[in-house]
Amino acid sequence: MANSFKQCFSAASTIVGNKLTNTITLNLFPNPLIKFIPSDNMCQVLNGKSSTAFILLSSPSKGNIQLPSTGAGISFVYLFNQNISISYKFASAALYADTLDATFGGFNILLDGEYEVKASVADVFHTLSNQTACFSSTRFTFSLLDDWYSFEVQPLFCEVSSFTVFFEYQVNNVWLRVPVRPVDDANVFVSTNDYKTSNVQFATIKRYLLDMKSATESSKYTADEKAALLKMVQTIFLNVSTPVRLSLDYSVKSTTASITSVSSYLFSDNKLKCASQMVTKATLNYNGLAFKTGFNNAIPCLAIPNTNPNYALAQTILQKSTQVKLSIIITSSFAPIKLTKTVSMQNFISLYLVQFEVTEQLTNDILGSDLYSGSMAQLFIQLMDVNGQMVLDFNTIPIKLTRTCTKQRVWHIKKENSVATAWTNQVLRCTSKAAAVISVEYVGLMKTGDQYAVVEKYTVSSMSNLSVAKIDVPITCDKAVGDQSACQTNRTHNMKGSVRDNMVYFAETPTELTEVKYIVVETDLSIWTYFYVALGVLSVIIICAAIYLTVKGNQ
Repeated sequence: MANSFKQCFSAASTIVGNKLTNTITLNLFPNPLIKFIPSDNMCQVLNGKSSTAFILLSSPSKGNIQLPSTGAGISFVYLFNQNISISYKFASAALYADTLDATFGGFNILLDGEYEVKASVADVFHTLSNQTACFSSTRFTFSLLDDWYSFEVQPLFCEVSSFTVFFEYQVNNVWLRVPVRPVDDANVFVSTNDYKTSNVQFATIKRYLLDMKSATESSKYTADEKAALLKMVQTIFLNVSTPVRLSLDYSVKSTTASITSVSSYLFSDNKLKCASQMVTKATLNYNGLAFKTGFNNAIPCLAIPNTNPNYALAQTILQKSTQVKLSIIITSSFAPIKLTKTVSMQNFISLYLVQFEVTEQLTNDILGSDLYSGSMAQLFIQLMDVNGQMVLDFNTIPIKLTRTCTKQRVWHIKKENSVATAWTNQVLRCTSKAAAVISVEYVGLMKTGDQYAVVEKYTVSSMSNLSVAKIDVPITCDKAVGDQSACQTNRTHNMKGSVRDNMVYFAETPTELTEVKYIVVETDLSIWTYFYVALGVLSVIIICAAIYLTVKGNQ
């Protein structure tokens, strides 16, 4: 249950010390993806509930520090989807000084006196003024095609009159930084409320932009700074999951302090905006990670009408692209997991889903453990030319990674208008789920190599979810998605055929995308009757063989 409440808070939360007041403040930010988390996450249910917190620090010189060290913790009221600041004041400057070298931190919260949530924070730092929670959200947006990078932010009121901006990225657990100067108002990528020469008021800035072409040609940057900028760009190009954050340095009483905000997620935003129409779903099953791409909805951006000024660009992209590099990043309370796959451009155009190979250990960990219940999946797409150079990139926002509840589903067609669906090896965490009426979409995919194309699609409107071992559900072309005649042709073919090696079937529910083992039976009798008859015949054969061998052995 605690893991459900862990989703209420952002991994970008911070702990900030104030040297002037001898206080340590835990800044809890709401999960920026809260609207993508199912309503059963319970975060909203606890809105306004009295709760308590302990602030945790790790100091190289003093070891682990808990604030307060004893007692019931720091009282606060949990507010759903809002920033929460929880402060602890030290009795003396000497006690506060014990925390100055702390570089790691976290919290232990008891929500409503019952639900315990433990997590780490993104950053621990100290200031000489009260500059806490200066941003309600931070998103790193980029376009590899147009060669610009920016942080989109929602600023809160902070008393900052002048500051220097840095983009920071992490390599081998070390944060490297590059300077970002205000862009000129005439910059082609500049927009309202950007950090530009005519707008440097902290509270009004919504975007910090780095246009690489302008930056490397500008006299505002030294040769060393230009080299550092290019190194950052190369790092992000090679690994789009690189952790990034925005840092603002400002001066207080001749001392430099920083406001640091970790990006909630990376998002590409090129001129064509191909990802805007994508509908995606990611599910881990025992055969790997199946990602429903939504490419069919996104591809029209590459075939926009020639009345659109981006038409020439779209045609150039289509002509140059020969292959597509797909990367999926799984993030959770554990280290990020990256899976990659390359497909041809021709297959990509009609690609309905992609299945990534996942290690058996990871499969068992994620499917069987509630530690991964808050895992998110994000897909990055790069269109490459014949030389392996990037032509276009776009990606999805992070979505919740769902987990199948069964090792396999078996689809037995047993008569003209119905199908028996069975599931096996149900996962323990799913056994307590109550029966529910759900809608299931069966998708038939023609397999060529490791590529799949949709050739059949049926929708079934009633099916008990995980309540019985098997259930009969109607599957007629009345509920088919798409062309009715094509559905009937495919269905008739299936009824007369046997298992086809080049076909793969998936059953999609609101929470799962599960591969289905497909078996055709041409009879009105129950498949299970034939199964038991076959099992009985096999048993007789085995018994007779055993008797024969026993007699033979005694001769």
